[in-house]
Amino acid sequence: MGNENTEIVERDKLLNEIARCPHVKFCIENPSADHQCSVVVSSQEVTELDEYQLPEPWNGHIDTAPILFISSNPSINSDEDYPCWSLADDDINDFYNNRFGGGNSNKEWIKDGKKTLLKDGTHSGSVKFLSSIRGLAIELLQRDVNPGIDYALTEVVHCKSINEIGIKQAKTLCAETYLRRVVEMATSASVIVILGVVAKEAMQNEFKIPGDVSIFSLDTTIGKNKFVTFLPHPNARMLRTFAKCLKSEELEKLRTVLRGGVSNLHL
Repeated sequence: MGNENTEIVERDKLLNEIARCPHVKFCIENPSADHQCSVVVSSQEVTELDEYQLPEPWNGHIDTAPILFISSNPSINSDEDYPCWSLADDDINDFYNNRFGGGNSNKEWIKDGKKTLLKDGTHSGSVKFLSSIRGLAIELLQRDVNPGIDYALTEVVHCKSINEIGIKQAKTLCAETYLRRVVEMATSASVIVILGVVAKEAMQNEFKIPGDVSIFSLDTTIGKNKFVTFLPHPNARMLRTFAKCLKSEELEKLRTVLRGGVSNLHL
């Protein structure tokens, strides 16, 4: 119980560090400064820190989910019921860890794994990105899934923007600051799915992954080995399912790992 509590404390400490990223605070308070994050931060067009929609550390139970999806950065929707900087730390932790269901608020922040809660109390239509992620998890696990439990989501750049504004400038600093720590927080994840070019380049740079592999066995300092695979971004206009992008034997190896098969499969 003691170790479990320590892990939760460390998880929520990292979550809050990302959600209240000091680079965001600096850019809001110094709008004329030349900073890698200035473009993505200023894209929200707010002048008061308390009004800034928080950087998104992750969504779901990152420490216990068997699959982790990593993409470029979260999109922003001004109509969404989403936390700003003024929210209390405990509520921030509750929101991101339990965004797909449960938690202290008992709100359906994301319904059915694909519909976000809006400020008027209704839910959006199916969000293409979230719906695609759910579909990919079903394809891997070959069953219906419980979003946030069977898989968690994170990004290379944690600040929200439209159409990846500011990602080019911010991706190196954000990845160097947080990416390895977030990946290693996913202690139970045996499969990490990298979505799109931005996330692929960041993972390859941070973990020295060769550029010509479809699956890579990643050794980390915390938890089990993780098997990394790459797919196009869900919004890309190309084939983007596991069956279309991987060889059949590669897909079966990932499924074997997720079924609790041999953890040192030669990939």
